Amino acid sequence: MRISKISGLGSYGHYVDDVDFDNITEEEWFEIGQLHLKGLVTVIRNTNITKDQYYHRVQQFGPMKSSRNNRKHFIAKYGERFDALKPELFDELGVTEEDRIFLNTKKHFLEQTEKGNHLTRITGLKDKDGNMLGVFSDGELYWHSNESSELTFAPGVALLGGKKMVGSSTGFVQSADYYESVSESFRSELDDMVLVHKYTPGKINDREKTDKNLMINIKVGFCAEDGLEVPLVIQSPGGIKGLHYTVNTAAGIKGMSESESQKVFDKIDKELFTDKYIFDHWYQQDNDLLLFDNSITLHRRLPGDPDRVAYRIQYDFSNLLDHPWYPYHQPEYAERYKIQTHELIRTLGIENFKLP
Repeated sequence: MRISKISGLGSYGHYVDDVDFDNITEEEWFEIGQLHLKGLVTVIRNTNITKDQYYHRVQQFGPMKSSRNNRKHFIAKYGERFDALKPELFDELGVTEEDRIFLNTKKHFLEQTEKGNHLTRITGLKDKDGNMLGVFSDGELYWHSNESSELTFAPGVALLGGKKMVGSSTGFVQSADYYESVSESFRSELDDMVLVHKYTPGKINDREKTDKNLMINIKVGFCAEDGLEVPLVIQSPGGIKGLHYTVNTAAGIKGMSESESQKVFDKIDKELFTDKYIFDHWYQQDNDLLLFDNSITLHRRLPGDPDRVAYRIQYDFSNLLDHPWYPYHQPEYAERYKIQTHELIRTLGIENFKLP
């Protein structure tokens, strides 16, 4: 196993080469996990990992978190009898047209592995009936953060290349170096800011404006409810402070007018989205495994083959930490996070999670 520094992501980011997933020990895998906690982005190049190994290895870092917040919202909305796999209950429970479209669309995103596990595809492919076969469409994906309006968002994302990855990229911008670079007075202002979220079609992919199914899928997955609040400055699971600058749904700053908020956003945009903090990983082979932070790091996709297929897992870092993760320093939101996390665990029956 060889570890080297990524050039172009400021103080962060690592390449890992020569990892043999048929023989890697748990100690070596957790060494990569600890490296990743401190490095925010880890690119494991040219892996021999199978889809089932991928499914199990990522979960060793912590429980998978895909769609947890969606299910929590649906259960709160329709009651404990709600089950996304039983559409015959939709009429009885009064499931809205938008929610039906989301649920009926999302079921096509899963691919079953040889051993019966399920992975979420990231692709623009559609089947013969026009059903989306993966999250997002083809073309460019703008800077975004998964579950961007949620206090209990998944802090970790893994992406395994599947096919036709060569010639495309997955890009990252980390905000930790930027946060440390600003003046103490502006940093203090940032510390007090809370983002107010709203869904706007086209903030992630242009096709949201013309594809209703895609629009609904992204809306429900990223900002199911307008007006949700999440602090701007948080701490990553690895203890790194930066901006949870979720540009795809951040509509304003609490207590500020639209014009005042936009001035702050313009300043951050000008100073953050520069070559100093941005790294685009261009795939040289299909089978790269990318681990990336979703707390103080944004990601994007530049255009490549429209038939590109990758596999995404969202997860927590519970098994890499010896204590619960506390992302928020503002007491009000720290308490909300605790309450919502306990509700999430209780409602969905998640195991092996260190409760705050």
